[in-house]
Amino acid sequence: MALPTPAAETIGVDPRRWWLLAVAVPAFLACTAAAATPALQKLGDLSVVLVGLTISAVLWTVGRQSGRSAAWRLFAAAPLFPVMGAVLEAALAPGEPADVVVVRWLPSVPGYAIAAVALLALVGRSRLRTGRRAAVEPALFLTASLVTVRLLVGGLGDEWSGMAPGERLVLGAAVVATSVTMTAALLLLCVVEPARRWMAAVLLVGTVLLTSGRGLGTSGVLTETVALSAVARFLVVGGLLLLGLAVLLDPGREAPAPAARGPRRTVEVGQVLPMAALLVAVTSAGVVRFTGHHLDLVTWTGLVLAVLLAAAQRWISACQEQHLWARLRRSEAYFRSLVHSGVDAVVILDDALRVTWASPALERVLGPAAAQLVGRPLLAAVHPEDQAPLAEALAAGAGTSALLGLRLRDADGVWRALEAGIADLRNDGDVGAVVLQCRDMTERQARERSLQSVAYTDPMTGLPNRAGVLQLLDERLAAAACGAEPGTLLMVELDGILAARRHAGRDVVSTVVAEIGRRLRSTVRGDDVVARMGGGAFAVLAEGRGADADRLAGRILSVVEQPILTAAGIVDLTASVGLVELEDGLAVEDVLVRADLALRAATDAGAGMAQRYRPALGEAAARREQLREDLRTARSRGELFLLFQPVVSLADQRIAGVEALLRWRHPTLGEVPPAEFLPIAEQSGLIGELQRFALEEAARAGAALPEAAADVRIGVDAPAGYVATGAMIADVEAALCASGLAPERLVLEIGDGTVCSSEERGALDVSTLRLMGVHVSLAGFGGDSSMLTHLTKLPIDMVKLDRAFVSRIDRDPKTRALCESIVGIGRALGMSVVAEGVETSAQLAVLNGFGCHYAQGFLLARPMPLEQLRALLSDGAGAAWPVLVGSSSRR
Repeated sequence: MALPTPAAETIGVDPRRWWLLAVAVPAFLACTAAAATPALQKLGDLSVVLVGLTISAVLWTVGRQSGRSAAWRLFAAAPLFPVMGAVLEAALAPGEPADVVVVRWLPSVPGYAIAAVALLALVGRSRLRTGRRAAVEPALFLTASLVTVRLLVGGLGDEWSGMAPGERLVLGAAVVATSVTMTAALLLLCVVEPARRWMAAVLLVGTVLLTSGRGLGTSGVLTETVALSAVARFLVVGGLLLLGLAVLLDPGREAPAPAARGPRRTVEVGQVLPMAALLVAVTSAGVVRFTGHHLDLVTWTGLVLAVLLAAAQRWISACQEQHLWARLRRSEAYFRSLVHSGVDAVVILDDALRVTWASPALERVLGPAAAQLVGRPLLAAVHPEDQAPLAEALAAGAGTSALLGLRLRDADGVWRALEAGIADLRNDGDVGAVVLQCRDMTERQARERSLQSVAYTDPMTGLPNRAGVLQLLDERLAAAACGAEPGTLLMVELDGILAARRHAGRDVVSTVVAEIGRRLRSTVRGDDVVARMGGGAFAVLAEGRGADADRLAGRILSVVEQPILTAAGIVDLTASVGLVELEDGLAVEDVLVRADLALRAATDAGAGMAQRYRPALGEAAARREQLREDLRTARSRGELFLLFQPVVSLADQRIAGVEALLRWRHPTLGEVPPAEFLPIAEQSGLIGELQRFALEEAARAGAALPEAAADVRIGVDAPAGYVATGAMIADVEAALCASGLAPERLVLEIGDGTVCSSEERGALDVSTLRLMGVHVSLAGFGGDSSMLTHLTKLPIDMVKLDRAFVSRIDRDPKTRALCESIVGIGRALGMSVVAEGVETSAQLAVLNGFGCHYAQGFLLARPMPLEQLRALLSDGAGAAWPVLVGSSSRR
């Protein structure tokens, strides 16, 4: 009979169990004394009464606790009825043995009936069996119990024959009640939850002791055998104490089943108890026959019926077992087919981690070598590098699961990579093994390695790509943290790739880039790594530092500048190199930022230059980043303002217009030059907001000028980035409407380079402005991108000579002649010519000499605030000759 080990919390020291000990010791002492001395039999009876009352109190008290079945409280009433019988016997003091038996059993029969109901109520209805077996087993238990109890109660003689009918009725009811109680205890042990089987076993033993004790006690009274009565008291007291112990062992219906420890090799309780009950009945009858007594017809009938019921129970059980075996075979065949046809291989290990079984799928992976694994320790068969991780995973403990890789050798001696899911079920009683679900990962790992190679390699040059060099860079920095020499990163940027693509095509450029990669690889040392970062950018991760890295940069520039012969002709390239030394504590992102700063410095220094990273580059980058962030809120903080520089008519020697100049006064950095913050504004997309501010303030200032300056025009620059936004026309219209300035007083100065970069868009915007009445000036004329065709294609009103052009007009005859020609062309085309940057009297005299219309510069007036400009126009009536000193600010 298989019984689980009690849970720790049910067998620990409980204060309530001291009740049992406090009663058990004096009760057994009293029973022992009563057995030894007939005069003390009353003390033994008193001890039985005391134990019964105590056990009833224990059953009631413990049964009221949460989690306990309410049937225990009903069970608490059962011991009180035999106590009532003992009290009734003491009160009536019957003289005849038969009368004593009747007095004892008359109140005890209801107690046993209550005990039987309580026993059946301890188990839930869902656990009770149904079908033919549910009818046969209780009948077998009851029949065997009736035979056994009748033999115990009736004694070994013919005591039943000498009794009166009433006495027989009471004694028969006692036999039936005790048999029903024993049957209920047997059924409880058969169907009770696994976690409560210890309780049910103790309860069954206690019931058997009580029944046997009451039966032997009845026989002892009828036969007037004192020793038999003393033994009966021992049994009754022991049975009562076991009832009290059972309630303390009960964990409740909701208790989880105890974990099995190792494979279960025990017989099911429900299969043993029916045969055990039959064996007890037959043994009892055999003892009676062995002692020379005869069995009456009722006993023989009960025995025959018990044997028939046992045979029926066994036949029903065999049918059920056959049905279960059939289902088991079908289930086994189903799952075996699943395992055999599955892609994953299943390997089973025993406690010693030897392979006991392997599915056929493993043979598809390893070939004939799979059969050789059976019987071998798995740790001895795997790759030596996989032994330690596998041993650690298998020794992790029962019930654990893990996923790890291992390698096994196939029939050709090739190591096959497997991914094994490990389920340690050695403590599972139904399995008792380690189960491995193995999947062949050899081909997948080969594909992953191939994809990884592609992911870290540039297909055009065969060199590592950006991801590859970043991985190597991270490894170098990690090695530097351990004291290794980290080396230097050289960032190479090719100049001329875009021009080659426009003239020769993409295929030629691919050939050129591949040739540059080959040259760089042959130039560096064996331990150096060359990578292509993308486009025309390469990176060299060199071992050396200092002068070695500088010499390597020189060789790189030299090999890049060598002509490259292609199918489209010779391609000439130059390069810029930025160097940054790797240091411990730097992150990969920090190294790349420093390399970009050094490369930008090399590009600014000119083609074919190499520059090292220095802290000043980082400070300049930090300044640009600060300006970029602060420029976003500069207008809202009131840091932007305008200065106005007069434009003087050389013929009238008076102010004919003013140019509005945007300025920024940073709260911590002071005055920021427009040449510094305007490019930042274009790069960060803020140029539109700045130009709207300049247009609005300039239009408002022009409308606020004195009446004497009603014809003075207001000029505003329109940078290329602003024109490219396409918002210029709408912003001009909004500024004119808000200020009330006449359109003909506003002059938009568009750079000559802006027209070159977007001639069609520039011509359309200029035409729209002219239709609005706004004047348009072509600023910076005379620079590198100037074209005379702009003067004929664009509807412009005036041309501004570039300050670099005007600065040489008094020293260079060719420049003077060219300026004179431009003035003549402008006069012929009906355009006004403005010379900007006039700083000397000689320059002013030359311009005045060949009839230039307007001039502006420090010689005539410096940029000034609006208040000073208004005072100048009011007090001096606009006179500006030869010099008017305004604000000390410079454009």
